[in-house]
Amino acid sequence: MTPSRRAFLAVVGSGSALLAGCSQFPGDDSGASLEPSEPPESGVDEAPDPRNDVHGADGSWSSFGCNAANTRAVGDGEAPVDGVSERWRVPVAEVGFTEPIVADERVYFVENRGLRVFDADDGSELWTVEDVEKPPLLLEGTVYVATYEGVSALDIDTGNEIWSRELDAPGSVTAPAAIGTHTVSCGIGERVVALDPEDGTERWHRDAFGQLLDHPAALGVRGVAVATEAGMVDAVGERGVAHDRWELPARPSGPLTADTDTVYVPCDDGETYALAVGDGGDTVSKTAWSAETGHVSTGLAVADDVVLAVAGNTLRAIDADSGQRRWEFGVGDSSRTAPIVSRETVFVGGDRLWALDPAPTGDPSDGPAVRFEREFEGSVGRGPVLDDGVLYVVAEVDDGEAALLALE
Repeated sequence: MTPSRRAFLAVVGSGSALLAGCSQFPGDDSGASLEPSEPPESGVDEAPDPRNDVHGADGSWSSFGCNAANTRAVGDGEAPVDGVSERWRVPVAEVGFTEPIVADERVYFVENRGLRVFDADDGSELWTVEDVEKPPLLLEGTVYVATYEGVSALDIDTGNEIWSRELDAPGSVTAPAAIGTHTVSCGIGERVVALDPEDGTERWHRDAFGQLLDHPAALGVRGVAVATEAGMVDAVGERGVAHDRWELPARPSGPLTADTDTVYVPCDDGETYALAVGDGGDTVSKTAWSAETGHVSTGLAVADDVVLAVAGNTLRAIDADSGQRRWEFGVGDSSRTAPIVSRETVFVGGDRLWALDPAPTGDPSDGPAVRFEREFEGSVGRGPVLDDGVLYVVAEVDDGEAALLALE
């Protein structure tokens, strides 16, 4: 990594310096002369090993938020940074409320209470399964889906059921998530349940304080963080023992995101909270910082010591250590998009597909610069998603018509 790129990872200057000259909106002259820096070569010497990291950290988009920690950061260094062309498209009902999942050369898309599975190479439909409303989990070559009663494991090639586990608790079932490569977890009502991925046997469960929200965030080997509608967040380890607990001042508005020692939670009060892991037990743990991000509903991205959030029509970059704002950028209609990070590039939807260099001069206060943009007839919705160097977006491609597109 060059010295200028290392500067992007560091906290520099005071809070006022970080905010100076940070706003860049389409058509605004501020920062218009910035040129993106040269991106790194495609690929990495060695992809992260998911056995020593969160599941999905090796570069596949194997669950909601890319990986088990929901960081939306793709670790294989494969990403188009100079522009994209269309590989294929398939019509879908609407711009959408779920993002695709892409792993093992297949694209999984939830639509009209069913799961559609496509070949990642040409977009041909491989199989479908009914009564699925939540994004699946791809773990060790098996597809795990939430059903109305519990969790089912499906054959990756056919969609045939391998096993089905009915969960004995009232309430709706959240999307399944991975804890390492050896446990499938989910929430049902006010209970967190951990299952054996081989046969669905319950390994442990823990009752929470309120209705659990979708998309828990894995904490590496420490377990998983879960949130409730009442604003309680628990970090739960092996055998369901909680080692940290936080009480937020507002209801979480979107999914949790985690790194090695912090959980990030956007809330209905327009603030995103950074929760420090390792302070607690059953007593209330510390909030490291809070930052004004707006009402974030679709997910945060966390990479290179920065937290990225979209709310309204604005993408904001927040320093992960201090909570200070680095820059903001107008992306247009962004109600359904969320940012992703790979190859020192931020990809995000809005009124088009944007690819941004987050620190073109190496100074966090100067970003971003546009690497490329791709327009469609209307807005870019859920996603984008990245796998094996191909971007997958759901966009309005004609008046009232939406499509899932593969771009490379």
